Amino acid sequence: MSKKFIIIVCHLLLCLGLFGCNLPGNVPTEPAPTETALLLPSDTPLPTLTATLAPSETPAATATETATLAPSETPTPEIPTAEVFRETNCRTGPAGNYDLVAIIAPGTTVEIIGADLGAGYYWFIRNPENPDQSCWLLAQNAKVTGNTSLLPALSPMPSPTSAPAFQVAFKNFDVCKGGYFARFSITNTGDVQFRSAYIKVTNTKNGEVQEQSLNAFDLTEGCIIAKNVAPLLPGQTGHLDSPRFNKDHRNQRLTAIIMVCTEQNLKGTCVTQTLDVRP
Repeated sequence: MSKKFIIIVCHLLLCLGLFGCNLPGNVPTEPAPTETALLLPSDTPLPTLTATLAPSETPAATATETATLAPSETPTPEIPTAEVFRETNCRTGPAGNYDLVAIIAPGTTVEIIGADLGAGYYWFIRNPENPDQSCWLLAQNAKVTGNTSLLPALSPMPSPTSAPAFQVAFKNFDVCKGGYFARFSITNTGDVQFRSAYIKVTNTKNGEVQEQSLNAFDLTEGCIIAKNVAPLLPGQTGHLDSPRFNKDHRNQRLTAIIMVCTEQNLKGTCVTQTLDVRP
């Protein structure tokens, strides 16, 4: 076989090989990519997937009606009142030496405004004859209705410069129904009237005592009242008698204590004198 023939055969074989490599069935298939796991350090926490929710439709808040409570009605304290059960004076201050404002008749109901700062002897009231005016009423002459504990304690206006004063003198011993009593005359030398008195007569030898209180300064003759004197006005002269003694004390030494007050029943402003009696 010639050398030229061999070269031709080799050339043909080479062409056939190249042609076979370009056929479709012989195209090499690329290997599929493999997933490579990413290893994290053991102490690294795994990431947490947070689900983000789409905003939901929030229902509009429904307005609710709130009941508005009406202010509770605070009960108004009952205004205390006083019913006068005997004729009594109402003055600019809580004593008999204050000016007279009104004379209140029995059965009259008055409104109490305040109390005095003393022992509760007087009420400060609204004058029933003039509601714009107030005055002091003697407490013992009226019956109170209502709670007076909430009333303000009031300071009265300064008392008048004039003070109650009197002069007293022993007049005589008189006899009534077989008994003996000492009689005294009393003159009001002050600027305010007197409405009551107390007299106590003591026999200093045997200790016998007679005493009484009065709401008048009447003149008596024997057992008969000859003249009513009540109240005892400034400048006026009245009389005071002791209760009856069972024995005649005209030759005995007596001591008399006499107290007169600007209000009835020994209330108001009182002044006292003591004198020795030698019948």
